[in-house]
Amino acid sequence: MRNSDVHSRSRSALVLSAILAALTVFDIVLHVAIDQVEPLRISGNLVVLAAALAVLLVPVARRAWIPALAGAISLALNLVFVAREGIGTMGAILVAVSTAMCAAIAIVLARQPR
Repeated sequence: MRNSDVHSRSRSALVLSAILAALTVFDIVLHVAIDQVEPLRISGNLVVLAAALAVLLVPVARRAWIPALAGAISLALNLVFVAREGIGTMGAILVAVSTAMCAAIAIVLARQPR
């Protein structure tokens, strides 16, 4: 694999992580702003935010399992919330996008040579 391919994939993982972190912060702020602080959903967001920031800021944390595990934990917490409370369209979209982005980051990181 060419060095430029590795650099491009690394940059892609970082850009996706930055977008995911921003989306997650938006989701948390939205919950607070509309006075719907839901502990399960916000806990899932915090797990995803921690993983995204780890990938962004800590080079040794750029392992595929970190965003994959964060996405799985967040999805599980959100599914429990949905089973108990239900969810609106915007919430479902945010959960789906967050989970998909965690998976995309994990895939990009998994394809990088070590």
